[in-house]
Amino acid sequence: MFHHTRALRGSLATGLAAAVLLTLGACAKKEAPKPPEQPAAAPATPPPPPPLAVAVIDLGKTIDADKRVTAPLAVFGVRDTIYASVGTTGAGSNATIGVKWTFVKTDGKEVPVNETSQTISPAGPIATEFHITKASAWPKGKYKVEVTLNGASAGTKEFEIK
Repeated sequence: MFHHTRALRGSLATGLAAAVLLTLGACAKKEAPKPPEQPAAAPATPPPPPPLAVAVIDLGKTIDADKRVTAPLAVFGVRDTIYASVGTTGAGSNATIGVKWTFVKTDGKEVPVNETSQTISPAGPIATEFHITKASAWPKGKYKVEVTLNGASAGTKEFEIK
């Protein structure tokens, strides 16, 4: 009988252990099901470029291949050709960049010297070049160039001829 009791206890212990394991397994937290995979996001469209704007107005005696003034100046000689480089940023289509050159009299009145414009359609930063020249000497004094973008003033630059 002793032998049977020991065997019975062993079977009971094994059965009890299995039952405990099954119960623990049933009580254990199950992992939450994984959410379904999202489809790949469509490629984002790039943001539109910023609107066209005048960023810089430089004056000088010479320009480079990119239509930028090589050495900005504020004082010119009476026989100089005077270049204005208008740097723009952003994008635009059929935009009009204009310049109005004036001689500023001692009483403050402005006398027109030259007025011209160009149509541009940039997709990014560019420079647009304008210039004035005179067969005879420029009158000495103060001058001004006003830049417009689509008819609205976009900045001025004053200079002097000595």
